[in-house]
Amino acid sequence: MVEIKNFKKAYSKAIQNGYAAIFAGAGLSKASGFVDWNELLDDLAKEIKLDVKKENDLVEVAQYYCNEKQSRNEINERILNRFVTDSQENESIKILSELPIHTFWTTNYDHLIEDTLKKSGKRVDIKLTPQNLATNLSGNDAVVYKMHGDCSTPENCVIIKDDYELYNETRQLFSTTLQGDLVSKTFLFIGFSFEDPNLKYILSRIRVLLDKNRRTHYLFLKKIQKKDYIRKSKEYYYDLNKQQLRMHDLLRYGIETVLIDDYNQIPEILKEVKKISKCNNIFISGAAQEYGAAWEKTAPIFIKKLVSNIYKKNYKIITGHGRGVGSYVISSVIEECQLNVNALEKHLIIKAFPYEDKERSDYEQLIKDYREGIFKYAGIAIFMFGNKVSDGDIIRADGVYKEYEMAKQCGAYIIPIGSTGYVAKEIWNEVSLKLDDFPYLKGQEKVLQDCTDPDKVVNAIISILDTIAMDY
Repeated sequence: MVEIKNFKKAYSKAIQNGYAAIFAGAGLSKASGFVDWNELLDDLAKEIKLDVKKENDLVEVAQYYCNEKQSRNEINERILNRFVTDSQENESIKILSELPIHTFWTTNYDHLIEDTLKKSGKRVDIKLTPQNLATNLSGNDAVVYKMHGDCSTPENCVIIKDDYELYNETRQLFSTTLQGDLVSKTFLFIGFSFEDPNLKYILSRIRVLLDKNRRTHYLFLKKIQKKDYIRKSKEYYYDLNKQQLRMHDLLRYGIETVLIDDYNQIPEILKEVKKISKCNNIFISGAAQEYGAAWEKTAPIFIKKLVSNIYKKNYKIITGHGRGVGSYVISSVIEECQLNVNALEKHLIIKAFPYEDKERSDYEQLIKDYREGIFKYAGIAIFMFGNKVSDGDIIRADGVYKEYEMAKQCGAYIIPIGSTGYVAKEIWNEVSLKLDDFPYLKGQEKVLQDCTDPDKVVNAIISILDTIAMDY
């Protein structure tokens, strides 16, 4: 068993480093209103005088039904009619769809995962057949592997024993691909029972081949709790023992169990994972037509030193290319990447605003969408300066303040450098009145408020970043 806190840190790291993956089972779809296997087969089982509540092997039940009817047409129709429906919003998969997770595996027949990913603006490559594995959708943001088929072609879905027994003949490439992903990626299993014979076989092969060198994966599992067994103490102790044995057995495959009190906890845990994983991405917000007397000579040096130090801490830097700030941010990252051009993509995201489109009627909405796009990635926001020129006069850059409001709304860590003046000073003044809400800033108040020494300010910000890192 792994503590929730440790899981959040470990899986967030996997997301940051690009090797996180999801394996979704029927439990995830059930939360969106889809039937599970028990519901799918309940009355069919009754036709052959079986009770699904008494059966552990529902694959076997499905096979018995087909044997007796000499047809699987009824099962095909049920898959078609029970899964080709509009799903209810699923908060867990919605959160995951917003994260930079590229790999999704599922044994489910419905379209929940791919539909949610598309709603999040992602380009999705869906793998339904072994032939699909040989082609790639260019520019995809996510790949969904439907290893048991899709409700649109129920006749090809894996559901009865015949299908499982023939799997390595008909869908062997799925097994091979999954085996490779389980070796190289860190999986989070959601809504999965581990009764699937294909997955059991693949996990056992990896265990034999890699022994103790296998990768760690994670599974959400609800605790066996005494309050759910009123006047059933024998059943409670039996199920508790069985759960502990099961958790211990899963360790053979490198699967750590994350015990939770209720499955309703999962969205909250995933929200924390999302927040932590975004903290590797720092948005530097600022615009400066002028730097003010205190920073006139040192502002470019300060920005470059700050970016250089952030880079060396292995953060990714996001810039909106604000006047007088963005160009120094970009050039500093490029300088740091001179010896490793491939590192540029790892350390820099440029979200330049479409200023040339100001005459568009929907320009304000367009800019709002741009800013929301920034905070899909950024977990930390640094604010500096914040002025622009209008009709020859220097005025506040209200866009910097809007980015501050967006940062608050998205739950990002906020670091305002009030000593740079202008909007950054306004933000600092607001924040300083509620420092209890920003505990990671404590100890650096004087520097953030008044200091104009580039080195001292840079050191203060790096110290704040270290404090934030310790927080999660």
